[in-house]
Amino acid sequence: MLHRERIGVEKHLGFFEFVHNLILATNKGLLKGDYLIDDYVSGRGQEYFEGELIHFDSKQYPDWLSIVERLL
Repeated sequence: MLHRERIGVEKHLGFFEFVHNLILATNKGLLKGDYLIDDYVSGRGQEYFEGELIHFDSKQYPDWLSIVERLL
């Protein structure tokens, strides 16, 4: 399943830099970084992530284009 998610990120973002720095994990609270892009806001450790949570498929970030615009 994680491989499928990586291919989706690569397909939608189209930037090797994003995929090269991509980390997929089931417990997001263990991750360190500036941004966490996730379609959940809690339940998998997102609430313990120290950086900024970008809530994919939310009103503010409804699609990958809105996320790319935020990150660039």
